[in-house]
Amino acid sequence: MNSYALITGGSQGLGKAMAEELAQKQINLVLVALDSPDLYETAHQIQKKYAIDVKVLGIDLTQDNAPSQILEFIQVNDLPIRYLINNAGMGYTGRFDSFDVSFFDNLLKLNVLALTKLTHLFLPILKHNAPSYILNISSMAGLFTMPYKTVYSASKQYVYSFSRALGEELRGTGVSITALCPGGILTNEKIIADTAKIGRSAQILSSTPEYVAHFAIKAMFDKRKMYVPKFLVRLYSWMRYIIPKSIQVKMIGNSLRKKVA
Repeated sequence: MNSYALITGGSQGLGKAMAEELAQKQINLVLVALDSPDLYETAHQIQKKYAIDVKVLGIDLTQDNAPSQILEFIQVNDLPIRYLINNAGMGYTGRFDSFDVSFFDNLLKLNVLALTKLTHLFLPILKHNAPSYILNISSMAGLFTMPYKTVYSASKQYVYSFSRALGEELRGTGVSITALCPGGILTNEKIIADTAKIGRSAQILSSTPEYVAHFAIKAMFDKRKMYVPKFLVRLYSWMRYIIPKSIQVKMIGNSLRKKVA
């Protein structure tokens, strides 16, 4: 089947890197992101380099009707979606009360509601095109309770829990679902600089988008229920089973307080 992968947040960073990974496998793409030059340039580069079909849809996923508009775009163009990659998201570091409530409203719409709605809307298509795959991008923040990333951490805990629970519901349907929980991703100069402020430990636990994308796509095809790229990040993630929660929260708070300062 001339199948397609739908990737949200596909114009740059991890989304772009995962698009390249799939393009190397000659899988056609639908890249969804904010309407910007980056989106069209990414699509043009990938289409030219790998000789695949790349569709684009510039849309704001924080808008309530955005998931329905994406589904309509797929149906109108008769695109057989076999891979759904819910990558779009936003994060932050700072004191909870230093942000306007509208910021958290948009964060939850993007990180939680858009992902949930898209998964629900596309499940019938994915079941029809089985075997098919869902890859939801959670985070290491979804495995811990993180001061100074309160709402972001909670949103990624939702993504992780939602993916694991839905994966069990989908057993036997031919649709697999993978929750990816990477450490820091060095997508731009600001993030690289902020990571350096936190210290050596943050740098060790961070990776390039290309590195994470390679293992993310592999984990998806391997039908892993969850995956944490990079051995040192996995080692760090196991601390949640060893160190009491109260101590974890203090340790993470002390570390991120440096970045906030």
